[in-house]
Amino acid sequence: MYFDSENILENKLIILYALNHFKTPLTKDQITQIILENIQISYFDIQFLVDSLKSDKFVVEFSDTGGLYYSISETGKSTLHLFESRVPSYIKEIIGMFISQNKDKLLKQVKYQSTYKKQGDGVFIVNLKLFENDISLIDLNINVVSIKQAEFMCSNWDNNGDKLYTEIINTLIK
Repeated sequence: MYFDSENILENKLIILYALNHFKTPLTKDQITQIILENIQISYFDIQFLVDSLKSDKFVVEFSDTGGLYYSISETGKSTLHLFESRVPSYIKEIIGMFISQNKDKLLKQVKYQSTYKKQGDGVFIVNLKLFENDISLIDLNINVVSIKQAEFMCSNWDNNGDKLYTEIINTLIK
């Protein structure tokens, strides 16, 4: 397989530049969104490059509520400082504009989680959670009497969590 090492180097520097410019740890999906929406690098290449940057210690990975996050390491910052001139200025401008226009949207991530487990004979505990920016907004545990009800509640939460959360809050504050 043929690899264009110059292109790989530039693409790694672009990812490092985006992480450094964003100044906040990002998920792999967020990194991918920034790059895919602005630069012609394939999804699979981005995944490979982030993993490569991590294994080379230019990016650090850490786990937090709800996922894995990546940030540029000190080694990555030093390397970027040495080779930043290899990132074309138009790409720096594109990334800078995208981040300034979309930072809040990228960081505001709403995640719905739903699980159930059998508690006893014919009793299931359904757990419904809603996170916004990794802050728990609601965490409900509900007893139901059948697996069918548990599955339905989980599916309903996953598909309509925003509406259900709003209804719960409105009901509680009235």
